[in-house]
Amino acid sequence: MYKASLIINRHIFLYLSGISFVCWLLPFLVRIFFIEIPDINVEQKEKQTLNTMTEIIHLLDENDKNGAFVEIFKNNLTGCILNIVGGVMLGVGTLFSLLFNGFFSADIFVSSYKAGVSISSILKVTLPHSFELIGFWLSGAIGFYIAWNIIQFMRGKDSFSIRFYKQIGIGSLIVFLIILSAAYIEAYISTSIITK
Repeated sequence: MYKASLIINRHIFLYLSGISFVCWLLPFLVRIFFIEIPDINVEQKEKQTLNTMTEIIHLLDENDKNGAFVEIFKNNLTGCILNIVGGVMLGVGTLFSLLFNGFFSADIFVSSYKAGVSISSILKVTLPHSFELIGFWLSGAIGFYIAWNIIQFMRGKDSFSIRFYKQIGIGSLIVFLIILSAAYIEAYISTSIITK
């Protein structure tokens, strides 16, 4: 019985991982191919407060790779935490986080391309640390898995077990390590490619 339950949980988690990937990919593709956002003029850009991206660029311009690493890590980890915690809201928070991040990831690609950066240059800079997306999708799957277990609990079919908490803990640790590694590569390796 335990082995059958474990196999079912693996299948559910793989299924939820696929859903997480699709929820991120669809808005990514829609933004790349179908949505044109008008450029904001320079005066409006100057009035805006520094967002995470400009802060990271500022740190890299000052050759502060440690600061850039911390900012990149905090930014990516925040998205993953939102994905996981969104599961408590029956997956609605996870869904919105995945959709939002898919759309704005594509927006960065489109903005870079419009600024004159070639597709090959964009890929050369982003591919070394793109495995961070696996951490992001995995955190989305964890959020959906939490939501699925809450729904099962509300239906009286299942209760939260030590194994459930163990799976969430191990999955979260894996996400943390992926995001940490990707942030390091992005700050120290991908940025070196830009400056060459």
